[in-house]
Amino acid sequence: MPEGTLYQKVYGCLLGGAIGDAFGIRTEMMHYRDIEAQYGRVTHFDPLPPRRPTTESPLERWYPFGVQPRDEDGFHPLGRWSRDVGVYTDDMRYRLLACQAILRKRRPITGEDLAAEWLNYRLMAEGAADYLPTCSWPGPQRTYARLVASLDNLVRMAQAQRPCRAGWDAPLGLIHAGDPQGAAASGYSMAVAVASALLPDATIDGVIANVLRYADSLGSQASEFTGRLERLLDVAAHCADVFALRPPFYREFLVTFPPWDAVFSLEMVPCALALCLIAKGDPAQAIIGATNMGRDSDTIAAMAGELMGALSGAEAMPAPWVEQVVRLNPHPDLARLAKDLCAVIVEQAHSHQSRAAALLSLV
Repeated sequence: MPEGTLYQKVYGCLLGGAIGDAFGIRTEMMHYRDIEAQYGRVTHFDPLPPRRPTTESPLERWYPFGVQPRDEDGFHPLGRWSRDVGVYTDDMRYRLLACQAILRKRRPITGEDLAAEWLNYRLMAEGAADYLPTCSWPGPQRTYARLVASLDNLVRMAQAQRPCRAGWDAPLGLIHAGDPQGAAASGYSMAVAVASALLPDATIDGVIANVLRYADSLGSQASEFTGRLERLLDVAAHCADVFALRPPFYREFLVTFPPWDAVFSLEMVPCALALCLIAKGDPAQAIIGATNMGRDSDTIAAMAGELMGALSGAEAMPAPWVEQVVRLNPHPDLARLAKDLCAVIVEQAHSHQSRAAALLSLV
């Protein structure tokens, strides 16, 4: 496949998610005032000094990863698996396994398809002799697989109406490229956003309009999501830069940890969209804004990065950041993965085209 605009957008989405995740993990679960006091404004991709204890509200002190496992080397399995800055986390690993499920099926996936991919990953991590080739990363894979791909989680995943959790559903936007309505039927707001961003001449305003149009994908949270996003966009319209969003966002838009579904849909997704709007087409500024926001900063930065990458293409990503993330995360090869996904997207387009032609021939 020629490396045209579609490839640039798909590769940009993958790169943006990986870069945002790796960039934002350094400030995860910090209050923005602690980030400012300890690091100034984090605009670089260098190691940061160890964080100091916070004096902020207990709402900001909650840390989800518990104790570090003692049986395998590396950080906690839900976080970064290396001390090298530029290594991505569970956010990107989840997305890549969803992409692998899409490549295996070569069309939109269900919860059963994603559960089957995670079971396959679990078999690989456990050292089973018979499993289908899947993604693999050096690190505490067995502990990670046992946590994420436990029997209970696999059953819930297989029974879910939509395969990916809200906020981590960008891969569903890739397989529904250019079809936000189809993305809304399969995923949530980020699937709609990415599907919209892959359209020719897409803009952030058009993407956000589609996210609002198809907010019903969020079910019972749709009304609150719409109200929060519209209010936050009004605030963002008066922000001089991505840093100016922090005080009003903390005053008005935080959601208590847990439940995670509410935090993703009602806090993180609106934050990522607002930062992309303020960034005016600059992926680096959107990622920097999310990193300096604190809270679940790697997740917000991953969402902002993948959306801006899908809008602007891989070439808009800062070259040093791309080099650092690609070098430290060589497998799977994101460029190769983007080409493979493009091939599936084109297959889907030809399939729909053939079906439309067949139906029109009956008129």
